[in-house]
Amino acid sequence: MTNEKQILVVDDDDLFRQTLTKRMRLNEEFALTEATTGTDALDKAVSAKFDVIILDVGLPDMDGREICRLMRQKGVRAPIIMLTGADTDADAILGLDAGADDYVTKPFKIEVLLARIRSLIR
Repeated sequence: MTNEKQILVVDDDDLFRQTLTKRMRLNEEFALTEATTGTDALDKAVSAKFDVIILDVGLPDMDGREICRLMRQKGVRAPIIMLTGADTDADAILGLDAGADDYVTKPFKIEVLLARIRSLIR
């Protein structure tokens, strides 16, 4: 499909990431690329154009907020949605101040995440 939106999904939890991408593929409006580490995510985000990046805060090699900051420094302009289990206002502020466009706490409803993705793409 030529109108597919390119989405980078970054999460080290294999089951969560695979479930999320499988569900998103059902919509047939997204082409998905996966990454499991911050280093891999940064490389992919810099070398390809994505319409949206979904970025987990807790990754094994670096903090997602730092990855977000580095992506912005390297010129990545795609909207970034941070995913995290931390739901305090301070956590949300840190993520947004790092350059994220949205902040979603786990657990979440996939339909809400999809609506947020479509909103950022508009």
